[in-house]
Amino acid sequence: MHLGDLAASRSSVAFPVYHALISPTLRDLIRGPLRRARHGGRPCTGVSGAHWCDECEQETDDRLLDGYVPLRRTLAGDPPRTRAGEPVRELETVARWVTSPEAARQDVHPMARLIRDRPRGEEPAAIRAARAQLVHYPLRSLEARVRRDIATARGASAKPSRDLRETAWAAPLREDPVAFALLTDAVVRLRGVTCDLYAVPTTLLDEHGLEARTARKLLRATLERLRELRPAFYTANVAVHLGMPLLPCDHPPTPEEVVIRGEEERQARTILAVLLNDDRSRYRSLIEGVRATVPGSGPELVARAAHDLGITPVAAERFVRAFVRLISLANLP
Repeated sequence: MHLGDLAASRSSVAFPVYHALISPTLRDLIRGPLRRARHGGRPCTGVSGAHWCDECEQETDDRLLDGYVPLRRTLAGDPPRTRAGEPVRELETVARWVTSPEAARQDVHPMARLIRDRPRGEEPAAIRAARAQLVHYPLRSLEARVRRDIATARGASAKPSRDLRETAWAAPLREDPVAFALLTDAVVRLRGVTCDLYAVPTTLLDEHGLEARTARKLLRATLERLRELRPAFYTANVAVHLGMPLLPCDHPPTPEEVVIRGEEERQARTILAVLLNDDRSRYRSLIEGVRATVPGSGPELVARAAHDLGITPVAAERFVRAFVRLISLANLP
């Protein structure tokens, strides 16, 4: 596979070369934003552990095309232009690189490793241009955009902090600047699904001279007032998060956090007990399979679920994802 094939007229020839050149670096750099935006900081392992979830894979493919399409336009003589009307220089640099006589003989994989390496001052301009325009540019603002898309898909506000600052209905909430600061911070933190709702950051406590206990009490009262003023906003931007499992925060758990986590564990165990109530339960072997899972055994679990429960493979994959989460929450011995 030669670098020059990227300039081939047929995409069936050119795209595999582009994929080999750019995909390794793109996947390296997209992993962190997607993990934070879609999975609350946890690794994305899909079902099998060998591949990411469908959403993360699709996002990665889309961002790969965000670089491929402009480069192909440039190679065809119709380069994207800046606001000033000038062709994008980095794309022209890459286009000259892949159409050079040397590119016809150059193996694409060593070039991919150069792009994947840390930037160096002496590296070729084409490597630097490819990394900047084909990797970093498609990933700009990715985490914020994915969070916004997920939120709006479930009916939440695209920019909840802006709505709280500017809408007329939120005016009563803005009367107390300290309470309002706690509220906007909590709503923004919930969008990231990073930790407990009442884990007010130390920087915010110091800024307003508050103790953690006082801040939690004030935040509770302000959230209740928000619920009364705008039930729909509260449901979409606050309540929807409250059933999610808590993730580790940068402080020891408070007694309230311990109670919440204990309640989640009890609920999960109750659900599993109901499923296992019958000695002939179809779920027993699935639970044993999940608990004995090793990397790469996800497809076997999906196939077993489809067979035992009489459902389609797609439905079985969704079921296994939910089942794994339930067993994890139950914290079985």
